[in-house]
Amino acid sequence: MNGKKQEWEAVVKIPFIDEKRLLGAMATRDHLLSPDQKRRNEFGVSLKFAYAQEVDYTYPSSLPGIFPDLEHCRCVENIFELPTMEGLDVYVGLVDGVKLGEAALAGFPSLRTLPHSGQLGFHGVSVFQQESRNESMVITLLEGEEKGTIAHAKERLGKAVHVGYPFLQEGKVTSVSDEMCTYRLASPNAPAVAQNIMQVPHEGQQLSDWRKKAGRIETFYNKRLGMNIGTVESLVQVEMLVGLRKLESGATMKEYAPVPGLEPDYATQTIVDHVISEDQRFIEKEAVPIEVEFPPGTRAFFLGDMAYGRPLEVTGHKDEKAEVWVSMLQNKEPDFGRDIAMNAERETPYRPSYAVAKMLNLHPLVLSKLTSAFNVQSSGLKLNLGLNLKFEAKKQKVLGYSRKNNSGWEYSQKAINLLLEYMTRFPEFIAKIESNPTGDGWTDTDFYPDPNEAKARTKEIGQWLKTVETKSFEKVPLDAEQLDGDVVKKIEAAADANAARSSQVQGKKIASVPRMALLKPSEATQQTSNQKFRTGDRVVYVLDSGRVPIAMRGTVVGVTRTTKTTLLDTVFDSTFMSGSTLDGRCSPFRGSTVPGEAVLNVTNRQVVAMSEAAKARAPQQQYTPLIPGQHVSTSHTGSYGMPGYGGPQLTQAQAPPPLRGGYRGALGGQANGAPRGGFAPRARGGGLGSTPTNGFQQTMPIHTRGGMNGAAGNFAPRGRGGGPNGFANGAPRGGRGGGGAGNRQGYTLIDNSDPTEGIVMNNPKFRPQNYSNVPPPADLNARGRGRGGGRGRGRGGRGRGAGAAQSA
Repeated sequence: MNGKKQEWEAVVKIPFIDEKRLLGAMATRDHLLSPDQKRRNEFGVSLKFAYAQEVDYTYPSSLPGIFPDLEHCRCVENIFELPTMEGLDVYVGLVDGVKLGEAALAGFPSLRTLPHSGQLGFHGVSVFQQESRNESMVITLLEGEEKGTIAHAKERLGKAVHVGYPFLQEGKVTSVSDEMCTYRLASPNAPAVAQNIMQVPHEGQQLSDWRKKAGRIETFYNKRLGMNIGTVESLVQVEMLVGLRKLESGATMKEYAPVPGLEPDYATQTIVDHVISEDQRFIEKEAVPIEVEFPPGTRAFFLGDMAYGRPLEVTGHKDEKAEVWVSMLQNKEPDFGRDIAMNAERETPYRPSYAVAKMLNLHPLVLSKLTSAFNVQSSGLKLNLGLNLKFEAKKQKVLGYSRKNNSGWEYSQKAINLLLEYMTRFPEFIAKIESNPTGDGWTDTDFYPDPNEAKARTKEIGQWLKTVETKSFEKVPLDAEQLDGDVVKKIEAAADANAARSSQVQGKKIASVPRMALLKPSEATQQTSNQKFRTGDRVVYVLDSGRVPIAMRGTVVGVTRTTKTTLLDTVFDSTFMSGSTLDGRCSPFRGSTVPGEAVLNVTNRQVVAMSEAAKARAPQQQYTPLIPGQHVSTSHTGSYGMPGYGGPQLTQAQAPPPLRGGYRGALGGQANGAPRGGFAPRARGGGLGSTPTNGFQQTMPIHTRGGMNGAAGNFAPRGRGGGPNGFANGAPRGGRGGGGAGNRQGYTLIDNSDPTEGIVMNNPKFRPQNYSNVPPPADLNARGRGRGGGRGRGRGGRGRGAGAAQSA
């Protein structure tokens, strides 16, 4: 490595080859070559292969059994004579019209998009984890301080800008911030004027977080990129350009959205407002007539529900709509992909690591060592004697053997069987690790004291690991959804069985097709970029470019999500020249990894264009507004906590009254506002019952220990302190201490859980207080004395209180 830290920094030294020795060694084998092979080893002429529509033949495979025959080949071979330089002058330099600097085409970085200066100096730029000790060219932004103010940032709210200087990418400013506040538009479609800018102050941790973020951005430019951008006084938050979105009118507009894993904050002084050369792939266009966009003979894909994803050809137009000829399947295709994937999930359960350790009677640390890389020094070499089923640092798992979720690592039955075989073959090796689970820096003599035996046994373990081919296990990212090779082969077999049915097609003419029901292959990504996928989904390739033939159908066997796109491992229904084996999971030439926007998900239909008739037939969800005084729920019991049929309408709850009385009563369930006992202080029973206020009454039961007017827990009183006229809720029960008609204080009991209970309504000096402001009473543990109670035979409960309740 010559002192280098990274493997890619090393210089590979290739020894020079002696030409004479090489030719001499080859001459001893020339007689074994066939005449055709000898001819291919000679110098020949340049060949040109051109398309010819008039020919149609089958080109035989050059390697039968490996490469398939090329059917319907329309290619002819001609001798191509390379042009010569005779009579021509060599032009040295750049041609006229080349775009450089700030006018460079999109994707080509340039420092000239912002005013700057450069100077050599000892700046301590850190590229490879340590600061440079030599001089570096340092770039200084000339207008960094002036353009970094919050006032300059506010002017860009809601506008499209370019971020990431000097590697520019387009985005839209959604908000700006300084250390104290965040500013955003109150109305996103209105201009960024002072009346339309909303200010949100930072609180608590947000203040320090903002300063840390600003310092991190400034340090990254300064020490990592060698750019002095000045003090970061403000930041802009942007949503990145993710593509074009096609409207129903046919126009295209730019679509901005947050990108997962990408930092949305940028220093204001590094923002570029305008570029000379915009990316031609993302130019917004006005709608054109459907006759121009889809002329007769155009081939596309149908997005209607009746033939979703089927190829079509435009035959004519009428009334701003198209007439098409659709190739439809005679028999509906079964959803075999999802069924096989779901069955595989049920048949291959995963167990958490602690359960596996308990099952195998292993220490959890020992299980972790065996399932990862376990290095042992032997004869000066470092041998990896682990099973390599998980890779924590690389964030990878082994397909079909391990996976990780929020609770930790999990292992399949195949992984458990592999561990059992390891423990059975080398029990003394496992036992030594079990005796010291936290050990590190192992050598072969730690397991076998005899050096010769240690060398032989570690070599034997290594040979066994080679036989199980642990290093060839398929490693995928932790968040990837993948099906293993056995399941993929079942999907292939199901696709082969369905091939005969999918080849039976019939044409159907459909009129009055809107343009949104036509998916043009050259513009398909504008409509397919936001699809969601799962393993087992059936898809059809809809782009007119790429490695996969257009309109080829397949099944998703793997989903990998990146910061910019979703990649799909797909096994297609038939072979094609650029197909792969998906790392050995499928048959040759049937697999390919394609971006999610290149295919149309026909299992989970997400881009369906419904006709007017279909919209009319579709069930419409009914929404009933919550209007005061109107009963929303028509059921007897109501729903989501609403009153049942015939009950009052829910309204906003009032603020609770301040805490009154003793702490012991509050904890015991005493009704707030009136001490325990009918309407007499310190008597057993509930608090005040009052007539409904504000035009409503409370119907939600609140079960407390001390019910109203003697009812315990708001249930029918059975003892002292009954309902009106001495009855429980109006029913004669013979309760003691019943009140007379209208009771002593003239109140009529309507509800046992009135929200205004405990509030003295006629006290003009009443002010609600915080509960925590009430100090504990000095006589908290003292029992009350004195007699007195309400009317009838009712006593005032345990604390024989005073007479009728008095207003405060």
